[in-house]
Amino acid sequence: MEFGAKGFDGASTRVIAERADAHQPQIHYHFDSKEALWKAAVDHLFAELGRAMDGLDVRAGRSRAVDSLADGFAEMIRRFVRFAAAHPELNQIMVHEATANSARLRWMTERHVRPLYDAVRVLWRRLREAGIAAPIDDAVFHYVLVGAASLPYVNAPEARLLMGAEPTDAAWVEEHADGLVATFLPNRRKRRTRRARQVRARTRK
Repeated sequence: MEFGAKGFDGASTRVIAERADAHQPQIHYHFDSKEALWKAAVDHLFAELGRAMDGLDVRAGRSRAVDSLADGFAEMIRRFVRFAAAHPELNQIMVHEATANSARLRWMTERHVRPLYDAVRVLWRRLREAGIAAPIDDAVFHYVLVGAASLPYVNAPEARLLMGAEPTDAAWVEEHADGLVATFLPNRRKRRTRRARQVRARTRK
């Protein structure tokens, strides 16, 4: 995507029209301004992220079993990594915009980023309290997760040079996702193993 590769100022509506197999006047007809087009692109990408999370249950209510919450959070991480691999342009746009306090950044933050940030903080805090999650403060976890999940795909040319491998290969993406789950939720398997032993012990009595 042009906005991801070149940022708002560097993006060309002519190139965008060519990529969409359209004429530039059509772009101007449907969108009042370049900024309106940019906002539509950002809305579309966040909607795609939402669809990638469809059906995922990550409610953090106190009545919910923490093991189930940990499994849901692990799946959320995996889906986010897959999305980042398939749509690096979203994180590229965020990197471009986050370097300056602009009206576009404030719009994107309040409309899309803050709701996700607030929701994930609640989940992460619950998992930390349960001793499942890594000791990362919930206020900064957003940046740890987004950076770790997206950087190989935002910086794919560098990753190819360093690794001699294709970071968007499905097997590599899954290995990356598994690594993040193991890093962020180091006690998830230990807790499940301990609970399984307790259940077996009760059934023997």
